[in-house]
Amino acid sequence: KIRAATWEDANFLAQAMLSASRGHLGRGVWDLIVDTDEASRLEYLRRLAVAEPLSPCHYQNHLVAEVDGHPSATLSGFDVRNSGWAAVGQAMSNVQKDLGWTEADLVALRQRLVPAWTCFLPEIGADWGIENVVTLPEHRRRGLANALLNAIIKEGVERKCKLAQITILIGNDAAQATYEKLGFRVFDEKRSPKFASVLSAPGFRRLVRDL
Repeated sequence: KIRAATWEDANFLAQAMLSASRGHLGRGVWDLIVDTDEASRLEYLRRLAVAEPLSPCHYQNHLVAEVDGHPSATLSGFDVRNSGWAAVGQAMSNVQKDLGWTEADLVALRQRLVPAWTCFLPEIGADWGIENVVTLPEHRRRGLANALLNAIIKEGVERKCKLAQITILIGNDAAQATYEKLGFRVFDEKRSPKFASVLSAPGFRRLVRDL
């Protein structure tokens, strides 16, 4: 069963966003942002899943695939023009305020993110973004990701978007193969030794598909 996510999925979405950021590795951008322990990262992301404004991390932009009534896979689809990465920054700021982050915490965060920003990909006019694609390990190879991707692509078409994009860590060959089977193609990538030094991947790669 594929359905729209609800606020009750916040815990599942937190785990999914953390897993998606790590890709095929053991460490991702959220590990840099919340540089403490796993429980703190998950609580941060749980709050982010319900925080305003509407962002790619918000539950309202996610679909969930259920198996036997349990969330087993998810992804987010969003209009880049209305609820893109700027909205993530605003939602993160609200979460950080709620958690009582100090100015010193924010300064340290900006310093930790410097290597990640070296691989930031510029805007290319894509209007439909897809992120946070995750299937729980015990439910992989059952077609859940394909079903979710087809559903979110259909939603992008219905919203009259023209170009979809997905960003992955370079080296996540399994994810790339899944997307290419559905018509995505590599558009660009950005590499940096500084990025690799903190995340063990060369950088980010972007795939696109016409809608």
